[in-house]
Amino acid sequence: MNVQMTNLTMQRFNSVKWHDSKLVGFCFYKAVEEDQVKLSLELLGGDGSLTPAEVVFKECVYCQTDIYLAAKSMCADAISNAKCYESSDWKRDIAEPSPYDPIRGGRGFDDYLHFNVSMCPPGGTISILAMDFSLEMKTTG
Repeated sequence: MNVQMTNLTMQRFNSVKWHDSKLVGFCFYKAVEEDQVKLSLELLGGDGSLTPAEVVFKECVYCQTDIYLAAKSMCADAISNAKCYESSDWKRDIAEPSPYDPIRGGRGFDDYLHFNVSMCPPGGTISILAMDFSLEMKTTG
């Protein structure tokens, strides 16, 4: 991915109003030959209303979740924050294979972006390494 596309993707993701939106679903699946992660959300609008939406992370290579479901529920499924990073400590850590990893040498994660979704504490986090994402607002009724 070139620098301009990387910056545009990061800007699009970071401009979404994540705070106080709700995470209501999470799944990963294969679309044709591509692994994807989908988050079902209720995004908080400027008028305070919640709108159903889905964010799909494309060309995913790694996903790590640490969600305390009881705390997530007690905090009304609220997202504290979400950010997209070109580099991060987490990305550097997972780039190094473990001794039991069948993939030797560098994992080739340099071109991927770190998408991080943090739930209201102590709800946990979701970290996804992917090339891009799409955000689709769902209509009700």
